[in-house]
Amino acid sequence: MELTIGTKVHYTAPHGEKQNGVIKSHSDDLTTVFVVFNCANDWENYQDYTGQSTKILALNPGWV
Repeated sequence: MELTIGTKVHYTAPHGEKQNGVIKSHSDDLTTVFVVFNCANDWENYQDYTGQSTKILALNPGWV
């Protein structure tokens, strides 16, 4: 999966719920990225919202 800033991804929670997001930035440890999941559907301005540290292995490409 290409992990560039602005890439659309989704996360599947342990209970099965899927959450869409956009990669905001990379972390220093190479195992996580910062993803904006909640931005009131203001995806054009996702950079203005707080990203959540998320393990790369927990992400899948695209939105569901």
